[in-house]
Amino acid sequence: MITDYSNSYKIAKALYIDEQLANLPNAHRVRGRRSVRIYSSDHKILHTYNLDKPGNHIYGEIADKRAHLKRIRKRLLSDLNISPSEFHIELSAGYRLRKEDWEKMRSQSNSKEIKTDLWFNGIHMRSRFEVNTAILLSGLDLEFKYEPELTVNGRTIHPDFVVYLPEFEVCFIIECMGKAGDPQYGYDASERIKILTEGGFIPFRDYLVLGGSDSYIPTKEWVTNAIVSIVNLIAGECVLPKSQEIRRQPEDLLLNEIPQDLLDLINKDWEF
Repeated sequence: MITDYSNSYKIAKALYIDEQLANLPNAHRVRGRRSVRIYSSDHKILHTYNLDKPGNHIYGEIADKRAHLKRIRKRLLSDLNISPSEFHIELSAGYRLRKEDWEKMRSQSNSKEIKTDLWFNGIHMRSRFEVNTAILLSGLDLEFKYEPELTVNGRTIHPDFVVYLPEFEVCFIIECMGKAGDPQYGYDASERIKILTEGGFIPFRDYLVLGGSDSYIPTKEWVTNAIVSIVNLIAGECVLPKSQEIRRQPEDLLLNEIPQDLLDLINKDWEF
């Protein structure tokens, strides 16, 4: 069972953090003082800001963000025996939701009445299944929006969650279908999946379906593994060594029994 992010995702996360750090002022809190120092690229002090002065709190926030990112980066690097600088992100074509789509989305855009008293971080949710999933997403340090409005082939839907991976600037959808066995719910759920599929959304790449019923909610481990798996698959597709040569898989002896015209198509698609 997958219980952790893959090396590919950790590499992508480290590269993304490096990019964030490069775009932040080199700000550090001064120990024992309510002040922050800004350093140049060659470690010379450029300015010292007193955090008690109006407006200077922003420098404290920047220093704290830098420190937080550096802690995460250090932890990531301790798990890796390779340097992230040896890799690059090459986004494959075909992801249906990208950064520009994410920026247009607004959480809780569904006007349909919510009849529960279930909340997570100020977001009103429809089921315990969704609340549990939101808790797991937050624990996995994944950004998400709940029931944003999405238009697919002219039809409007509100996916339960849209998760954003800033490392790749792509999103994937999570649908928590927790009423298996209910005829009307099943019809509505199948219609949403039909809309996604007809819109070119690929299962376990662009969207993930988590299932349950009135008497069954998947375990924490099951849902965690499903979410981590799709993140790892996306990372595995997009994180490549800078000097990677195309690796051809060894030819399977069984392929010799396949008609040549079909074998040619398989070779073309999967580069056997």
